[in-house]
Amino acid sequence: MPQLRIHFTDRDFARTRLRLKPDLMWEIVSSAQVLQHKDGDLSFGAWRRSVRELAARDPELRTALHTVVTVAPHAAYFPDLLTPPEELCGIDQCVDAVLSTEPDRLRAEIDLIRPASGPESSWLDDLARGRSPALQQLREALRVYFRSVIAPHLPTIEEGLCSDVAPWIQRYLHDGPEGLLAALGPGTRWDPPVLFVDYPVDRDLHLDGRGLVLIPCYFVLYHPVALADPQLPPTLAFPIRTESRLLAAGRAGGDHLAALLGSTRASILRSVVGGSTTTRLAKLVGVAPATVSHHTGVLREAGLIATEREENFARHLITPLGLRVLAAGR
Repeated sequence: MPQLRIHFTDRDFARTRLRLKPDLMWEIVSSAQVLQHKDGDLSFGAWRRSVRELAARDPELRTALHTVVTVAPHAAYFPDLLTPPEELCGIDQCVDAVLSTEPDRLRAEIDLIRPASGPESSWLDDLARGRSPALQQLREALRVYFRSVIAPHLPTIEEGLCSDVAPWIQRYLHDGPEGLLAALGPGTRWDPPVLFVDYPVDRDLHLDGRGLVLIPCYFVLYHPVALADPQLPPTLAFPIRTESRLLAAGRAGGDHLAALLGSTRASILRSVVGGSTTTRLAKLVGVAPATVSHHTGVLREAGLIATEREENFARHLITPLGLRVLAAGR
């Protein structure tokens, strides 16, 4: 089977990191590809049906879907510019990063997906040339797509990612970056100093001291995905486990963590894997800040979380014990 071989040096270990928050553009691009095939129905069947039902009633969303799947086809290649390597905050910042791609790169990457003829070819040609109407269409399409297709599911996406990465964080705490690389799951194999990844094509990626950003992704389905251009900051988006998606979506056979801690405390524990303030936890869990403070106090006394205080706010972080409880409660 073809493989992606990622070559590490000693400097790369210190610069390898795991991104703990959803990467909005990776979720947009990956979900657009999921809409273009029928695989993974256990995880995504209900979501696909809901998107199609919504699009049938919403012409603006239909246009956005067509635009996004045109620029992010389910194929061996989609433009790297759609998934900026920077850690960005919010859909507007993400869209700005996509559309600020320098002209030569924009043209080169879009030309790789442009068919020889047809209406899609004409629009992609305008996009490749950086013409304002095409750029504005992509900007609006990404915003509408995110607002209608991704944003309503962000709590589920965040919960799925948080619960899935807990064992990897635990391995990193105990064994460092190499422990993390050895625990990435099916389709990967760590044979120092090379990470082998099952991939559609044979390829070597030399990190050359730049490190690697690992991005867990709710909608990535088949195998980890790297940026196509080896000159870009090295990034590897990888799928979370099916059971993590099902648990997050409330379709698993039972939530043992919620049975142990109560649903609110279980949600809080999952939400602090990457660190979170009391205000953000209140929004994520859907309870008052005072209620969050009560539950974080209980979790802190149990040794499952720690709290750092900075000026006027508190930041809650999961502890190694909390990670073990989270991993065991899936």
